[in-house]
Amino acid sequence: MYLFLQYFLLPLHIIFKVKQMKFKTKDILKFQDYIKENENITIITHYNPDGDAIGSTTALLRYFRLIMKDVHIIIPNNVPHSIEFLLENVDYTVAELEFKKAKKRLQETGLLVIADMNENHRAGDNLEKVLNEINCKKVLIDHHVTPSQYDINFSYPEASSTCEVVWNVLYRLSKKKIFPQDISTSLYAGIMTDTGSLSFSCNNPELYGVIANLLKSGIQANKINQKIFDTYSKDRLLLLGYAISNKLRVFDKQRAAFIYLSLSELNRYNYQPGDLEGVVNYCLKLEGVDFCALISERDKKIRLSFRSKDESIDVNKFARKYWSGGGHVMAAGGKSYLSMDEVVKKITYQIQHQQFVVKD
Repeated sequence: MYLFLQYFLLPLHIIFKVKQMKFKTKDILKFQDYIKENENITIITHYNPDGDAIGSTTALLRYFRLIMKDVHIIIPNNVPHSIEFLLENVDYTVAELEFKKAKKRLQETGLLVIADMNENHRAGDNLEKVLNEINCKKVLIDHHVTPSQYDINFSYPEASSTCEVVWNVLYRLSKKKIFPQDISTSLYAGIMTDTGSLSFSCNNPELYGVIANLLKSGIQANKINQKIFDTYSKDRLLLLGYAISNKLRVFDKQRAAFIYLSLSELNRYNYQPGDLEGVVNYCLKLEGVDFCALISERDKKIRLSFRSKDESIDVNKFARKYWSGGGHVMAAGGKSYLSMDEVVKKITYQIQHQQFVVKD
């Protein structure tokens, strides 16, 4: 009994010992040198930022601010309402609203940290041009497959999220074993959003050690979850109901489904950035569906999101081969400049002929 109590009273970071990711020591030391050499640090993430993008960038900003750096975040376009709270007391620029300011910051930065974005084009056409032209040290922190090569790559596709990778990087850079609450809040929020509240990409025991460490900082996990997942507007809820009731197509024989929404339908429900977050996953809730897609029309193009229940259906390969996209094995995205009718016909044909099972 005494030994049990001794174990029970141990600090969480000992009970839940975190097995750290394997990074090259020389890369950590090189990153430390880059940080010391540059007072001006800029962080950038991908277009249509999600919780992992904003969680990882704000956590990094708050860490760099602790060590007295001039640090700024560039966000390609507006952030969904559900994760806006992560940007409180953060210096950032939305490039779509203030492109000249964003461009100037990127051109003057000494060190660029690219978070949750494996290729420059994912920042959007305008920012991609700037990123390709600027001459500064560039460090990638990410968990997507097939990353571009930068001065340093902290790339870990097996991770649940970029926030998990950021935790591992900061754990090595910082002398603190427990981060301040604002950093932990950002990292926890990113992990929760990218795993769907630990519904997928969640089988690695290391992840739970990271979460236990973040909780030890004193964050209120229940309140963070409420802010992220329980802040639907009436229009967003009605859009979800309409999508499931009227725009869901199921292919029982092929074990597949998709939802498609036109621009006029989105406008009917006063669509805001982030309103379609997670909608594609509702298709996977159907028993007997292993592959699904969400097709949504935007100005001048069609966006596609793909999901699968099993690694045997690699939607990253499917998105890259057919839809000018990519992502993860079980979660990826793509785009098309065809009309909505043409995209629906194409995806229907691909499902009927099971082209979503891409052979090597």
